[in-house]
Amino acid sequence: MKPNIIFFLIDGLRADQVYGNNRTCKTPNIDSLIQNGMYFEQAISSVDGTIVSLNTIFNSNFQVGRSARNKKIVLNENNLIDILKKNGYHIYGALPNLASFNSLLEHFENENNNDRIENSDPGTEGPIDQVAAQFLGKKTQGNHSEYERQKATLPTGLAKRIIQILESKEKQEPYFCYFHILDLHPLREGRKPIGIEDFDSEKFGSSLFERTVSSIDFWLGKIFECIDKNDVIILTSDHGERIPYGGMREVDFQPKLEHAVDVGKKILPKSVHKIGGQFLYDIRKSVGKRKLNKSNEELTNYQKRSRDPYFTLSLFDELMHVPLLFVGNSIKPKIITKQVRHVDISPTIYELLDIPLDRKISGKSLISIDDESSQEENPNYLHTMPHHKLSPSDMVGLRTSKYKYFRAARDPKESVNLYDLKNDPYENDNIVKTNKELVTQFEKKILQLEKDNLSEYEEKISEKELQRISNELKRLGYM
Repeated sequence: MKPNIIFFLIDGLRADQVYGNNRTCKTPNIDSLIQNGMYFEQAISSVDGTIVSLNTIFNSNFQVGRSARNKKIVLNENNLIDILKKNGYHIYGALPNLASFNSLLEHFENENNNDRIENSDPGTEGPIDQVAAQFLGKKTQGNHSEYERQKATLPTGLAKRIIQILESKEKQEPYFCYFHILDLHPLREGRKPIGIEDFDSEKFGSSLFERTVSSIDFWLGKIFECIDKNDVIILTSDHGERIPYGGMREVDFQPKLEHAVDVGKKILPKSVHKIGGQFLYDIRKSVGKRKLNKSNEELTNYQKRSRDPYFTLSLFDELMHVPLLFVGNSIKPKIITKQVRHVDISPTIYELLDIPLDRKISGKSLISIDDESSQEENPNYLHTMPHHKLSPSDMVGLRTSKYKYFRAARDPKESVNLYDLKNDPYENDNIVKTNKELVTQFEKKILQLEKDNLSEYEEKISEKELQRISNELKRLGYM
């Protein structure tokens, strides 16, 4: 009997919060899995956002050209799900309640066939400056009353639902379960995760991010108890995340001006409230920027970047370095330091299940990878998660264990970055000016990878679907 596959994707989980000494979170359950599984120290995502990252995983191809701008999961022919189904696997799981995930949800055979994770307050229009919002009378992200009633995270009901799915007698074997865990996502939206009160202390981490990771690990421990020892567990993330240096984000340097808001609302006619809100917003931004620059004077580039707004596009490793773990009876426990990629996940599953691969993909199976072998390391193609419209912030690049190279997506001469990862792992010093030859080499490799991975599949999306997805992205702060 082929093993069941249980795939956990923890949205926004950084690799350095799962493995290594420079962390303060408590993760005994994940630690135990690592000791008994194959853990990849240097697993790298191809993108700093969710949807394109998942397309990379499920299709095992780098997302280039139009594919790099997809707003929803697009499952190409012979994707991971299709191949598993053709080989007798049944598909189950739980997903965020977003139109972007519909093409994956359609494959689920859950009892109610509608396992969506409610992930946001449907009445919220998206991130809006708190002062301006008060003037305009708009609802802000600080109001979670609807969110609190929904079952978005492990402590608020998702863990219970996952356990129900795993223990269901209605499931048919062999099966593939995919669980998308959003517990860290509220941090991206400027909110404190709900349900982590028992972990919100220094005992479980020095930052809110790390305390949330401790909470995630606790609930994963409950879930792991329901998994048979003969099953295969995969744990990874779609991308990493910023952890603000000193716990201070850019917005935290802006004055609140709450008294000015109260006074303004009392003495100014409603017809000028909008102008007043914008005026105070501009003051906050200006004062906050001066305070931020002053505080950043003695910081490294890595520390400064950590305070950027969460949705700033970035190909730095804090956004790209993710955990990757395979655990199963047929998997020899070991730690691998070589660079591996998201495109390598699907072919690894195929080899584990002895499924022959009859098509060309970008990924390579990781089962036989060995640090001591002479096996050539494969470069990883990088692309930022695109804004709704083309932007100068769109970046494309390439990463190896030794170097990281990236530049503007539509102009090879703009915003050129090159980092020596061996001697500068935090990417503080751009060495592009003294390494022109390396830049030329990387450019050639990027062009070749883009040529090899250019997809014939086009994202099919109706105006109605596009509008819904756009509204959801705004609500989550992506637009």
